[in-house]
Amino acid sequence: MLVVFVVCCLLLMFSYTDNVSSTRTKYLRTNFPNFYNDFEVQRYTWKCENQKCVKYLVEDEETSLATCNMLCSEPAIWPKPVHIKLTNRESSIIDKTKISFNFSQGPVKIMLQNATDLFIKSLESLKPGNQSTPGIKLSINIILSDPNTNKLKLNTNESYELTVLKSDSLAVRLSAANFFGARHGLETLNQLIWFDEVVNELRILHGVEIRDYPKFPYRGVMIDTARNFFPVDLIRKVVDGMAMAKLNVLHLHLTDAVSFPIVLPKVQELARFGAYGPDMIYTPQDIRDLLQYSLVRGVRLLLEVDAPSHVNAGWSFLQEGANKFVICGESDIFNGHLNPDNDEVLQVLEDIYSDLLDLTDNNELFHLGSDEVNLTCWQDTKSANKIAMKLFWAQYTNKMIDRLKNANNNELPEHVIMWSSPLTESPYFEKLDVKVTVQLWLGDPSSVLSHGHRVIYSTVGHWYLDCGFGPWKPSMHGGVCDPYTPWHTFYDYRPWVQHGHQELVLGGEVCLWSEQVGPDSLETRIWPRSAAFAERIWSDPSAGDDYDIYTRLVSFSDRLKSRGIRTAAIWPLWCSQNPGKC
Repeated sequence: MLVVFVVCCLLLMFSYTDNVSSTRTKYLRTNFPNFYNDFEVQRYTWKCENQKCVKYLVEDEETSLATCNMLCSEPAIWPKPVHIKLTNRESSIIDKTKISFNFSQGPVKIMLQNATDLFIKSLESLKPGNQSTPGIKLSINIILSDPNTNKLKLNTNESYELTVLKSDSLAVRLSAANFFGARHGLETLNQLIWFDEVVNELRILHGVEIRDYPKFPYRGVMIDTARNFFPVDLIRKVVDGMAMAKLNVLHLHLTDAVSFPIVLPKVQELARFGAYGPDMIYTPQDIRDLLQYSLVRGVRLLLEVDAPSHVNAGWSFLQEGANKFVICGESDIFNGHLNPDNDEVLQVLEDIYSDLLDLTDNNELFHLGSDEVNLTCWQDTKSANKIAMKLFWAQYTNKMIDRLKNANNNELPEHVIMWSSPLTESPYFEKLDVKVTVQLWLGDPSSVLSHGHRVIYSTVGHWYLDCGFGPWKPSMHGGVCDPYTPWHTFYDYRPWVQHGHQELVLGGEVCLWSEQVGPDSLETRIWPRSAAFAERIWSDPSAGDDYDIYTRLVSFSDRLKSRGIRTAAIWPLWCSQNPGKC
Protein backbone atom coordinates (compact mmCIF):
# COMPACT_ATOMS: atom_id res chain seq x y z
CA MET A 1 0.00 0.00 0.00
CA LEU A 2 2.85 2.38 0.86
CA VAL A 3 4.37 1.93 -2.60
CA VAL A 4 1.03 2.65 -4.27
CA PHE A 5 0.60 5.78 -2.14
CA VAL A 6 4.06 7.16 -3.10
CA VAL A 7 3.49 6.50 -6.80
CA CYS A 8 0.16 8.29 -6.70
CA CYS A 9 1.72 11.30 -4.98
CA LEU A 10 4.47 11.53 -7.58
CA LEU A 11 1.94 11.35 -10.42
CA LEU A 12 -0.10 14.16 -8.86
CA MET A 13 3.03 16.30 -8.36
CA PHE A 14 4.17 15.94 -11.97
CA SER A 15 0.65 16.61 -13.18
CA TYR A 16 0.52 19.82 -11.11
CA THR A 17 3.93 20.92 -12.39
CA ASP A 18 2.89 20.31 -15.98
CA ASN A 19 -0.31 22.29 -15.44
CA VAL A 20 1.59 25.22 -13.88
CA SER A 21 4.16 25.21 -16.67
CA SER A 22 1.41 25.08 -19.27
CA THR A 23 -0.46 27.92 -17.56
CA ARG A 24 2.68 30.09 -17.39
CA THR A 25 3.46 29.47 -21.03
CA LYS A 26 -0.11 30.25 -22.01
CA TYR A 27 -0.03 33.44 -19.91
CA LEU A 28 3.18 34.67 -21.51
CA ARG A 29 1.96 33.93 -25.01
CA THR A 30 -1.43 35.51 -24.36
CA ASN A 31 -0.25 38.71 -22.69
CA PHE A 32 2.98 39.44 -24.61
CA PRO A 33 2.51 38.45 -28.26
CA ASN A 34 5.69 38.71 -30.35
CA PHE A 35 7.45 40.21 -27.32
CA TYR A 36 10.93 40.54 -28.82
CA ASN A 37 9.72 41.71 -32.22
CA ASP A 38 7.29 44.38 -31.05
CA PHE A 39 8.98 45.79 -27.95
CA GLU A 40 10.50 49.29 -28.31
CA VAL A 41 12.29 51.46 -25.75
CA GLN A 42 10.98 55.01 -25.61
CA ARG A 43 13.14 57.43 -27.55
CA TYR A 44 14.13 60.81 -26.16
CA THR A 45 15.36 64.10 -27.51
CA TRP A 46 17.45 66.80 -25.89
CA LYS A 47 16.77 70.54 -26.09
CA CYS A 48 19.15 73.33 -25.16
CA GLU A 49 17.76 75.44 -22.31
CA ASN A 50 19.94 77.96 -20.47
CA GLN A 51 23.06 76.34 -21.90
CA LYS A 52 22.10 72.92 -20.57
CA CYS A 53 20.64 69.94 -22.41
CA VAL A 54 17.20 68.94 -21.12
CA LYS A 55 15.68 65.52 -21.84
CA TYR A 56 12.18 65.21 -23.40
CA LEU A 57 10.09 62.53 -25.02
CA VAL A 58 10.35 62.62 -28.80
CA GLU A 59 7.33 64.33 -30.34
CA ASP A 60 8.51 65.80 -33.62
CA GLU A 61 12.10 66.89 -34.18
CA GLU A 62 14.73 64.67 -32.56
CA THR A 63 18.18 65.81 -31.40
CA SER A 64 20.76 63.38 -30.05
CA LEU A 65 22.43 64.02 -26.69
CA ALA A 66 25.86 64.21 -28.36
CA THR A 67 24.68 66.91 -30.76
CA CYS A 68 23.01 68.88 -27.98
CA ASN A 69 26.16 68.72 -25.82
CA MET A 70 28.32 70.01 -28.68
CA LEU A 71 26.03 72.89 -29.65
CA CYS A 72 24.42 73.95 -26.38
CA SER A 73 27.39 75.09 -24.28
CA GLU A 74 31.17 74.85 -24.50
CA PRO A 75 32.20 72.23 -27.10
CA ALA A 76 33.09 68.91 -25.49
CA ILE A 77 36.86 69.20 -25.99
CA TRP A 78 39.28 67.61 -23.52
CA PRO A 79 41.69 68.95 -22.40
CA LYS A 80 40.06 72.34 -22.55
CA PRO A 81 41.80 74.66 -25.03
CA VAL A 82 43.40 77.85 -23.75
CA HIS A 83 41.29 79.98 -26.09
CA ILE A 84 38.19 79.09 -28.09
CA LYS A 85 35.84 81.36 -30.02
CA LEU A 86 32.55 80.32 -31.61
CA THR A 87 31.14 82.53 -34.33
CA ASN A 88 28.00 80.36 -34.43
CA ARG A 89 26.70 77.11 -33.03
CA GLU A 90 26.10 75.19 -36.22
CA SER A 91 27.11 71.78 -37.46
CA SER A 92 27.08 69.84 -40.70
CA ILE A 93 27.12 66.21 -41.70
CA ILE A 94 30.47 65.30 -43.21
CA ASP A 95 31.26 62.67 -45.79
CA LYS A 96 34.14 60.71 -44.31
CA THR A 97 35.06 59.46 -47.79
CA LYS A 98 35.66 63.08 -48.91
CA ILE A 99 38.29 64.23 -46.43
CA SER A 100 41.48 65.60 -47.94
CA PHE A 101 44.75 66.80 -46.41
CA ASN A 102 47.26 69.27 -47.71
CA PHE A 103 50.70 69.67 -46.15
CA SER A 104 54.12 70.58 -47.48
CA GLN A 105 57.06 68.31 -48.13
CA GLY A 106 59.75 68.02 -45.48
CA PRO A 107 61.51 65.69 -43.03
CA VAL A 108 58.28 65.12 -41.08
CA LYS A 109 56.15 64.30 -44.12
CA ILE A 110 55.93 60.61 -43.21
CA MET A 111 55.07 61.47 -39.60
CA LEU A 112 52.29 63.78 -40.82
CA GLN A 113 51.02 61.10 -43.16
CA ASN A 114 50.88 58.65 -40.25
CA ALA A 115 49.08 61.21 -38.09
CA THR A 116 46.47 61.93 -40.76
CA ASP A 117 45.95 58.19 -41.29
CA LEU A 118 45.30 57.86 -37.55
CA PHE A 119 42.82 60.74 -37.81
CA ILE A 120 40.81 58.93 -40.50
CA LYS A 121 41.01 55.67 -38.55
CA SER A 122 39.61 57.37 -35.45
CA LEU A 123 36.61 58.63 -37.44
CA GLU A 124 35.98 55.09 -38.64
CA SER A 125 35.88 53.97 -35.00
CA LEU A 126 33.22 56.62 -34.30
CA LYS A 127 31.09 55.55 -37.26
CA PRO A 128 32.00 52.28 -38.98
CA GLY A 129 30.59 51.34 -42.35
CA ASN A 130 29.51 53.19 -45.45
CA GLN A 131 28.10 56.69 -45.83
CA SER A 132 24.30 56.52 -46.01
CA THR A 133 23.41 60.23 -45.90
CA PRO A 134 24.98 62.84 -48.20
CA GLY A 135 27.65 64.84 -46.42
CA ILE A 136 29.87 67.81 -47.08
CA LYS A 137 33.49 67.67 -48.20
CA LEU A 138 36.18 68.42 -45.59
CA SER A 139 39.52 69.95 -46.64
CA ILE A 140 42.29 70.15 -44.01
CA ASN A 141 45.27 72.40 -44.66
CA ILE A 142 48.24 71.87 -42.31
CA ILE A 143 50.88 74.60 -42.18
CA LEU A 144 54.15 74.17 -40.27
CA SER A 145 56.57 77.03 -39.68
CA ASP A 146 59.26 74.46 -38.80
CA PRO A 147 58.94 71.27 -40.87
CA ASN A 148 62.25 69.88 -39.57
CA THR A 149 61.55 69.14 -35.89
CA ASN A 150 61.07 65.39 -35.53
CA LYS A 151 62.05 64.88 -31.89
CA LEU A 152 60.10 65.92 -28.84
CA LYS A 153 62.02 67.86 -26.20
CA LEU A 154 61.09 70.02 -23.24
CA ASN A 155 61.58 73.20 -25.27
CA THR A 156 59.53 71.95 -28.23
CA ASN A 157 56.78 74.38 -29.15
CA GLU A 158 53.57 72.30 -28.96
CA SER A 159 51.16 75.14 -29.70
CA TYR A 160 48.68 75.21 -32.58
CA GLU A 161 45.91 77.33 -34.06
CA LEU A 162 42.81 75.80 -35.60
CA THR A 163 39.92 77.29 -37.56
CA VAL A 164 36.93 75.48 -39.05
CA LEU A 165 34.85 77.46 -41.54
CA LYS A 166 32.00 76.53 -43.86
CA SER A 167 31.10 77.86 -47.29
CA ASP A 168 30.33 75.46 -50.13
CA SER A 169 32.59 72.99 -48.35
CA LEU A 170 34.26 72.78 -44.97
CA ALA A 171 37.74 74.30 -44.75
CA VAL A 172 40.08 73.58 -41.84
CA ARG A 173 43.24 75.58 -41.33
CA LEU A 174 45.67 74.05 -38.85
CA SER A 175 48.86 76.03 -38.25
CA ALA A 176 51.62 75.01 -35.86
CA ALA A 177 55.29 75.54 -35.28
CA ASN A 178 56.07 71.87 -35.91
CA PHE A 179 54.68 68.37 -36.24
CA PHE A 180 53.93 67.97 -32.53
CA GLY A 181 51.72 71.05 -32.37
CA ALA A 182 49.96 69.98 -35.57
CA ARG A 183 49.35 66.52 -34.11
CA HIS A 184 47.68 68.10 -31.06
CA GLY A 185 45.57 70.19 -33.41
CA LEU A 186 44.37 67.05 -35.20
CA GLU A 187 43.31 65.58 -31.86
CA THR A 188 41.29 68.70 -31.14
CA LEU A 189 39.76 68.66 -34.62
CA ASN A 190 38.80 65.05 -34.04
CA GLN A 191 36.86 66.13 -30.95
CA LEU A 192 34.92 68.67 -33.01
CA ILE A 193 33.51 65.69 -34.93
CA TRP A 194 30.99 63.35 -33.35
CA PHE A 195 28.59 60.56 -34.21
CA ASP A 196 24.96 61.67 -34.39
CA GLU A 197 22.84 58.59 -33.78
CA VAL A 198 19.68 60.30 -35.05
CA VAL A 199 21.02 60.67 -38.61
CA ASN A 200 23.52 57.80 -38.20
CA GLU A 201 26.35 59.96 -39.54
CA LEU A 202 29.28 62.12 -38.40
CA ARG A 203 28.80 65.81 -37.70
CA ILE A 204 31.35 68.59 -37.35
CA LEU A 205 31.10 71.87 -35.47
CA HIS A 206 32.12 74.84 -37.62
CA GLY A 207 32.53 78.54 -37.09
CA VAL A 208 35.29 77.71 -34.58
CA GLU A 209 38.61 79.41 -33.82
CA ILE A 210 41.00 77.77 -31.34
CA ARG A 211 44.39 78.89 -30.07
CA ASP A 212 46.00 76.39 -27.77
CA TYR A 213 49.27 75.48 -26.05
CA PRO A 214 50.37 73.54 -22.96
CA LYS A 215 51.14 75.20 -19.66
CA PHE A 216 53.86 72.66 -18.82
CA PRO A 217 56.27 70.79 -21.11
CA TYR A 218 56.36 67.56 -19.08
CA ARG A 219 52.99 65.76 -18.90
CA GLY A 220 53.57 62.16 -17.95
CA VAL A 221 52.14 58.77 -17.08
CA MET A 222 54.31 56.28 -15.20
CA ILE A 223 53.67 52.53 -15.38
CA ASP A 224 55.46 50.07 -13.13
CA THR A 225 56.23 47.09 -15.39
CA ALA A 226 58.19 45.19 -12.74
CA ARG A 227 55.69 44.14 -10.05
CA ASN A 228 53.42 42.87 -12.80
CA PHE A 229 54.25 42.55 -16.48
CA PHE A 230 52.24 44.31 -19.19
CA PRO A 231 52.42 43.23 -22.85
CA VAL A 232 53.66 45.81 -25.33
CA ASP A 233 50.33 45.83 -27.19
CA LEU A 234 48.59 46.90 -23.98
CA ILE A 235 51.17 49.63 -23.35
CA ARG A 236 50.50 50.87 -26.88
CA LYS A 237 46.83 51.30 -25.97
CA VAL A 238 47.94 53.47 -23.05
CA VAL A 239 49.92 55.57 -25.54
CA ASP A 240 46.80 55.88 -27.70
CA GLY A 241 44.88 57.33 -24.78
CA MET A 242 47.77 59.62 -23.84
CA ALA A 243 47.83 61.01 -27.37
CA MET A 244 44.11 61.79 -27.18
CA ALA A 245 44.65 63.62 -23.87
CA LYS A 246 47.80 65.43 -25.11
CA LEU A 247 50.02 63.75 -22.51
CA ASN A 248 53.56 63.51 -23.80
CA VAL A 249 55.84 61.37 -21.56
CA LEU A 250 55.44 57.63 -20.98
CA HIS A 251 57.69 56.79 -18.04
CA LEU A 252 58.30 53.06 -17.69
CA HIS A 253 59.55 52.02 -14.25
CA LEU A 254 61.03 48.97 -15.91
CA THR A 255 62.67 47.13 -13.02
CA ASP A 256 62.32 46.60 -9.31
CA ALA A 257 63.25 44.09 -6.63
CA VAL A 258 60.91 41.40 -7.93
CA SER A 259 61.68 41.38 -11.66
CA PHE A 260 63.99 42.68 -14.39
CA PRO A 261 62.01 42.28 -17.62
CA ILE A 262 64.08 44.39 -20.04
CA VAL A 263 66.74 42.67 -22.12
CA LEU A 264 69.74 44.99 -22.28
CA PRO A 265 72.41 44.04 -24.85
CA LYS A 266 75.43 44.64 -22.60
CA VAL A 267 73.99 42.95 -19.49
CA GLN A 268 71.58 40.31 -20.75
CA GLU A 269 72.07 38.25 -17.57
CA LEU A 270 69.85 40.68 -15.67
CA ALA A 271 66.78 39.73 -17.69
CA ARG A 272 67.84 36.11 -18.10
CA PHE A 273 67.78 35.64 -14.33
CA GLY A 274 65.33 38.42 -13.47
CA ALA A 275 62.34 38.11 -15.82
CA TYR A 276 59.19 36.32 -14.65
CA GLY A 277 59.24 34.11 -17.74
CA PRO A 278 60.33 33.89 -21.38
CA ASP A 279 57.11 35.56 -22.53
CA MET A 280 57.47 38.39 -20.01
CA ILE A 281 60.39 40.37 -21.42
CA TYR A 282 60.87 43.56 -23.40
CA THR A 283 63.45 43.15 -26.15
CA PRO A 284 65.46 46.05 -27.55
CA GLN A 285 63.30 45.85 -30.69
CA ASP A 286 60.16 46.08 -28.53
CA ILE A 287 61.45 49.31 -27.06
CA ARG A 288 62.48 50.76 -30.43
CA ASP A 289 59.10 49.91 -31.94
CA LEU A 290 57.30 51.43 -28.95
CA LEU A 291 59.48 54.53 -29.28
CA GLN A 292 58.42 55.06 -32.90
CA TYR A 293 54.79 54.18 -32.19
CA SER A 294 54.74 56.77 -29.41
CA LEU A 295 56.59 59.49 -31.30
CA VAL A 296 54.01 59.82 -34.07
CA ARG A 297 51.42 60.16 -31.30
CA GLY A 298 53.35 62.98 -29.63
CA VAL A 299 54.67 60.87 -26.76
CA ARG A 300 58.29 60.33 -25.71
CA LEU A 301 59.66 57.41 -23.65
CA LEU A 302 61.49 57.71 -20.35
CA LEU A 303 63.05 54.42 -19.23
CA GLU A 304 63.99 53.87 -15.58
CA VAL A 305 66.08 51.08 -14.08
CA ASP A 306 65.82 51.80 -10.38
CA ALA A 307 69.01 51.78 -8.29
CA PRO A 308 70.67 51.54 -5.78
CA SER A 309 67.61 50.24 -3.90
CA HIS A 310 64.62 48.27 -5.22
CA VAL A 311 67.02 45.71 -6.72
CA ASN A 312 67.27 41.95 -6.39
CA ALA A 313 65.85 39.83 -9.19
CA GLY A 314 68.42 39.55 -11.95
CA TRP A 315 71.07 41.39 -9.98
CA SER A 316 71.57 38.36 -7.78
CA PHE A 317 73.15 36.32 -10.58
CA LEU A 318 76.49 36.87 -8.82
CA GLN A 319 76.16 35.85 -5.19
CA GLU A 320 79.52 34.47 -4.05
CA GLY A 321 80.82 35.91 -0.81
CA ALA A 322 81.92 39.52 -0.77
CA ASN A 323 81.48 39.79 -4.54
CA LYS A 324 77.71 39.60 -4.45
CA PHE A 325 75.88 42.39 -6.25
CA VAL A 326 72.95 42.66 -3.84
CA ILE A 327 72.88 42.82 -0.06
CA CYS A 328 70.03 42.87 2.48
CA GLY A 329 67.69 41.07 0.12
CA GLU A 330 68.35 37.50 1.22
CA SER A 331 65.52 37.32 3.76
CA ASP A 332 63.38 40.12 2.27
CA ILE A 333 63.46 40.44 -1.50
CA PHE A 334 61.92 43.90 -1.27
CA ASN A 335 64.90 45.23 0.75
CA GLY A 336 67.60 44.46 -1.81
CA HIS A 337 70.29 47.13 -2.30
CA LEU A 338 73.34 47.29 -4.51
CA ASN A 339 76.51 46.30 -2.70
CA PRO A 340 78.74 49.41 -2.38
CA ASP A 341 81.75 47.21 -1.55
CA ASN A 342 81.68 45.65 -5.03
CA ASP A 343 83.07 48.10 -7.60
CA GLU A 344 81.89 45.85 -10.43
CA VAL A 345 78.36 46.95 -9.62
CA LEU A 346 79.17 50.44 -10.89
CA GLN A 347 80.45 49.04 -14.19
CA VAL A 348 77.19 47.13 -14.62
CA LEU A 349 75.30 50.37 -13.94
CA GLU A 350 77.36 52.13 -16.61
CA ASP A 351 76.51 49.37 -19.11
CA ILE A 352 72.82 49.68 -18.21
CA TYR A 353 72.92 53.45 -18.68
CA SER A 354 74.69 53.07 -22.02
CA ASP A 355 72.04 50.64 -23.28
CA LEU A 356 69.15 52.83 -22.09
CA LEU A 357 70.63 55.90 -23.79
CA ASP A 358 71.13 53.96 -27.02
CA LEU A 359 67.60 52.57 -26.98
CA THR A 360 65.87 55.92 -26.52
CA ASP A 361 68.33 58.19 -28.35
CA ASN A 362 67.58 60.69 -25.59
CA ASN A 363 70.26 62.61 -23.75
CA GLU A 364 67.92 65.29 -22.39
CA LEU A 365 66.06 63.30 -19.70
CA PHE A 366 67.47 60.42 -17.68
CA HIS A 367 65.90 58.84 -14.59
CA LEU A 368 68.33 57.41 -12.01
CA GLY A 369 65.61 56.05 -9.73
CA SER A 370 67.16 56.33 -6.23
CA ASP A 371 63.82 55.58 -4.61
CA GLU A 372 63.42 54.64 -0.93
CA VAL A 373 67.03 53.83 -0.04
CA ASN A 374 67.20 52.07 3.34
CA LEU A 375 70.40 53.39 4.88
CA THR A 376 70.47 50.73 7.61
CA CYS A 377 71.29 48.24 4.85
CA TRP A 378 74.55 50.02 4.08
CA GLN A 379 75.70 50.98 7.55
CA ASP A 380 77.76 47.81 8.14
CA THR A 381 79.54 47.86 4.76
CA LYS A 382 83.26 48.60 4.52
CA SER A 383 82.66 51.52 2.18
CA ALA A 384 80.39 53.29 4.65
CA ASN A 385 82.72 52.83 7.62
CA LYS A 386 82.76 55.92 9.86
CA ILE A 387 80.83 58.03 7.33
CA ALA A 388 77.48 59.67 8.07
CA MET A 389 74.98 57.54 6.20
CA LYS A 390 73.23 60.32 4.27
CA LEU A 391 76.60 61.70 3.25
CA PHE A 392 77.62 58.23 2.10
CA TRP A 393 74.39 58.01 0.11
CA ALA A 394 75.28 61.29 -1.61
CA GLN A 395 78.77 60.02 -2.36
CA TYR A 396 77.45 56.80 -3.88
CA THR A 397 74.91 58.75 -5.95
CA ASN A 398 77.78 60.86 -7.29
CA LYS A 399 79.49 57.64 -8.38
CA MET A 400 76.31 56.64 -10.21
CA ILE A 401 76.16 60.05 -11.86
CA ASP A 402 79.81 59.71 -12.95
CA ARG A 403 78.95 56.39 -14.58
CA LEU A 404 76.01 58.00 -16.37
CA LYS A 405 78.36 60.68 -17.67
CA ASN A 406 80.77 58.01 -18.94
CA ALA A 407 77.92 56.20 -20.68
CA ASN A 408 76.83 59.42 -22.41
CA ASN A 409 80.17 60.25 -24.04
CA ASN A 410 81.44 62.21 -21.05
CA GLU A 411 78.41 64.52 -21.02
CA LEU A 412 75.56 64.51 -18.54
CA PRO A 413 71.95 64.59 -19.74
CA GLU A 414 70.39 67.98 -19.23
CA HIS A 415 67.96 66.66 -16.63
CA VAL A 416 69.09 63.89 -14.28
CA ILE A 417 65.91 62.88 -12.46
CA MET A 418 65.61 61.27 -9.02
CA TRP A 419 62.65 60.36 -6.84
CA SER A 420 62.24 62.64 -3.83
CA SER A 421 63.81 61.35 -0.63
CA PRO A 422 65.80 62.62 2.36
CA LEU A 423 68.73 62.94 -0.07
CA THR A 424 66.83 65.54 -2.11
CA GLU A 425 66.48 67.80 0.90
CA SER A 426 68.96 70.32 2.29
CA PRO A 427 71.75 69.99 3.24
CA TYR A 428 72.34 66.67 1.49
CA PHE A 429 71.49 67.43 -2.13
CA GLU A 430 74.12 70.18 -2.04
CA LYS A 431 76.62 67.30 -1.83
CA LEU A 432 75.56 66.03 -5.24
CA ASP A 433 77.74 66.91 -8.22
CA VAL A 434 74.79 67.86 -10.40
CA LYS A 435 71.65 69.90 -9.85
CA VAL A 436 69.18 67.04 -10.10
CA THR A 437 65.56 67.32 -11.19
CA VAL A 438 63.38 65.97 -8.41
CA GLN A 439 60.30 63.84 -9.10
CA LEU A 440 58.42 64.78 -5.98
CA TRP A 441 56.12 62.02 -4.75
CA LEU A 442 56.35 62.73 -1.01
CA GLY A 443 57.56 65.55 1.20
CA ASP A 444 57.75 69.32 1.21
CA PRO A 445 59.18 70.80 -2.02
CA SER A 446 60.15 74.09 -0.37
CA SER A 447 63.81 73.19 0.13
CA VAL A 448 64.16 71.81 -3.39
CA LEU A 449 62.54 74.85 -4.99
CA SER A 450 64.32 77.43 -2.86
CA HIS A 451 67.66 76.00 -4.02
CA GLY A 452 66.67 76.26 -7.68
CA HIS A 453 66.06 72.58 -8.47
CA ARG A 454 63.59 71.63 -11.16
CA VAL A 455 60.54 69.66 -10.04
CA ILE A 456 58.16 67.13 -11.58
CA TYR A 457 55.14 66.71 -9.31
CA SER A 458 53.77 63.19 -8.68
CA THR A 459 52.39 63.72 -5.20
CA VAL A 460 50.94 60.66 -3.47
CA GLY A 461 47.33 61.21 -2.44
CA HIS A 462 46.81 63.47 -5.45
CA TRP A 463 48.41 61.90 -8.53
CA TYR A 464 48.87 58.23 -7.57
CA LEU A 465 46.68 55.80 -9.50
CA ASP A 466 47.25 52.70 -7.34
CA CYS A 467 46.00 53.88 -3.94
CA GLY A 468 42.89 52.64 -2.17
CA PHE A 469 42.93 48.87 -2.72
CA GLY A 470 44.08 47.75 0.71
CA PRO A 471 46.97 45.48 1.72
CA TRP A 472 48.52 43.16 -0.84
CA LYS A 473 50.51 40.79 1.40
CA PRO A 474 49.57 39.02 4.66
CA SER A 475 52.04 40.98 6.80
CA MET A 476 50.40 44.29 5.89
CA HIS A 477 47.63 45.74 8.02
CA GLY A 478 46.53 48.43 5.60
CA GLY A 479 47.11 49.78 2.13
CA VAL A 480 50.37 51.57 1.42
CA CYS A 481 48.65 54.76 0.30
CA ASP A 482 44.95 54.37 1.03
CA PRO A 483 42.34 55.79 0.52
CA TYR A 484 41.33 55.74 -3.14
CA THR A 485 41.98 58.95 -5.06
CA PRO A 486 38.98 60.00 -7.21
CA TRP A 487 39.30 61.86 -10.49
CA HIS A 488 38.14 65.12 -8.87
CA THR A 489 41.30 65.11 -6.72
CA PHE A 490 43.49 64.59 -9.78
CA TYR A 491 41.72 67.53 -11.43
CA ASP A 492 41.78 69.97 -8.51
CA TYR A 493 45.42 69.56 -7.48
CA ARG A 494 47.57 72.60 -8.39
CA PRO A 495 50.86 72.31 -6.45
CA TRP A 496 52.49 75.19 -8.31
CA VAL A 497 49.86 77.50 -6.84
CA GLN A 498 50.42 76.15 -3.34
CA HIS A 499 54.22 76.09 -3.43
CA GLY A 500 55.07 78.77 -5.99
CA HIS A 501 58.24 78.84 -8.11
CA GLN A 502 56.28 77.90 -11.22
CA GLU A 503 59.32 78.68 -13.36
CA LEU A 504 61.02 75.62 -11.83
CA VAL A 505 58.10 73.25 -12.43
CA LEU A 506 58.65 71.07 -15.51
CA GLY A 507 55.19 69.60 -15.08
CA GLY A 508 53.67 66.52 -13.50
CA GLU A 509 53.21 62.81 -13.81
CA VAL A 510 50.58 60.35 -12.60
CA CYS A 511 52.05 57.15 -11.20
CA LEU A 512 50.72 53.60 -11.34
CA TRP A 513 52.62 51.16 -9.13
CA SER A 514 51.46 47.71 -10.09
CA GLU A 515 51.41 45.54 -6.95
CA GLN A 516 47.65 45.16 -7.41
CA VAL A 517 47.31 45.91 -11.10
CA GLY A 518 47.45 43.40 -13.93
CA PRO A 519 46.78 43.48 -17.66
CA ASP A 520 43.04 43.10 -17.07
CA SER A 521 42.82 46.21 -14.88
CA LEU A 522 45.55 48.48 -16.27
CA GLU A 523 43.36 50.66 -18.47
CA THR A 524 40.58 51.25 -15.95
CA ARG A 525 43.12 52.27 -13.32
CA ILE A 526 44.53 54.85 -15.72
CA TRP A 527 41.34 56.21 -17.31
CA PRO A 528 39.53 58.52 -16.83
CA ARG A 529 41.59 59.80 -13.86
CA SER A 530 44.65 60.45 -16.02
CA ALA A 531 42.42 62.48 -18.32
CA ALA A 532 41.45 64.68 -15.37
CA PHE A 533 45.16 65.16 -14.68
CA ALA A 534 45.76 65.87 -18.38
CA GLU A 535 43.51 68.94 -18.41
CA ARG A 536 45.10 70.25 -15.25
CA ILE A 537 48.61 69.92 -16.65
CA TRP A 538 47.71 71.15 -20.17
CA SER A 539 45.59 74.28 -19.72
CA ASP A 540 45.29 74.47 -15.91
CA PRO A 541 41.85 76.13 -15.81
CA SER A 542 41.60 78.40 -12.77
CA ALA A 543 37.94 77.62 -12.20
CA GLY A 544 35.33 75.49 -13.87
CA ASP A 545 31.63 74.86 -13.93
CA ASP A 546 30.78 71.33 -12.73
CA TYR A 547 28.26 70.88 -15.54
CA ASP A 548 30.87 71.78 -18.14
CA ILE A 549 33.61 69.60 -16.60
CA TYR A 550 31.41 66.52 -16.20
CA THR A 551 29.90 66.89 -19.69
CA ARG A 552 33.28 67.15 -21.37
CA LEU A 553 34.91 64.38 -19.32
CA VAL A 554 32.04 61.97 -20.00
CA SER A 555 32.30 62.77 -23.70
CA PHE A 556 36.06 62.16 -23.62
CA SER A 557 35.52 58.86 -21.82
CA ASP A 558 33.12 57.81 -24.56
CA ARG A 559 35.74 58.68 -27.17
CA LEU A 560 38.30 56.53 -25.38
CA LYS A 561 35.83 53.64 -25.49
CA SER A 562 35.17 54.21 -29.18
CA ARG A 563 38.87 53.56 -29.81
CA GLY A 564 38.84 50.34 -27.80
CA ILE A 565 40.29 51.80 -24.59
CA ARG A 566 38.63 50.65 -21.39
CA THR A 567 37.70 53.27 -18.79
CA ALA A 568 36.22 53.22 -15.31
CA ALA A 569 32.70 54.58 -14.92
CA ILE A 570 32.37 58.22 -13.87
CA TRP A 571 28.77 57.96 -12.66
CA PRO A 572 25.47 56.22 -13.54
CA LEU A 573 24.44 56.55 -17.19
CA TRP A 574 21.24 58.28 -16.02
CA CYS A 575 23.36 61.28 -15.01
CA SER A 576 24.79 61.55 -18.52
CA GLN A 577 21.31 61.35 -20.04
CA ASN A 578 19.93 63.95 -17.62
CA PRO A 579 22.59 66.70 -17.59
CA GLY A 580 22.75 68.86 -14.50
CA LYS A 581 20.49 66.64 -12.37
CA CYS A 582 23.10 64.63 -10.47
